[in-house]
Amino acid sequence: MKANNGRLGGRLSARTAVGALFSLVGLLLLLYSGYEFNNLFFIAKLASVPDIPSYNQLVVTPFLLGILSLLDGSVILGLKRSFSLSLHLLGNLVWLYALYKLYDNLSIPITDITAYHQIFLLSFLGLVFFVIGVIANDIPRRK
Repeated sequence: MKANNGRLGGRLSARTAVGALFSLVGLLLLLYSGYEFNNLFFIAKLASVPDIPSYNQLVVTPFLLGILSLLDGSVILGLKRSFSLSLHLLGNLVWLYALYKLYDNLSIPITDITAYHQIFLLSFLGLVFFVIGVIANDIPRRK
């Protein structure tokens, strides 16, 4: 019998399994975040400044980690080049640092808008690294 080489009907490769797992975890985190937002905002009617830490813990953090996990899963599933992996990892580190800073600011809570400017810039920079990594991954190889 001839080996299936990862084709349909064969065993999943480790990369495919890990990518699917990251995507599934990301989707579950996004669903959890939406569920908690519904509970806090519409059911419990928590909409004041002292309620910000609850939103931080139950809505914002799972949402941003879910987005990150979905991005990771899609990159793992479609990774063709190691250079795009390095850009993706750099984007991950920047994104996680921005998430850490956001978590700190929302835990207190800080309501001064200037405290969130650096977080916005870091998040945007992380997104730029992700996009450049995706573009680098999709450029056709020279033959």
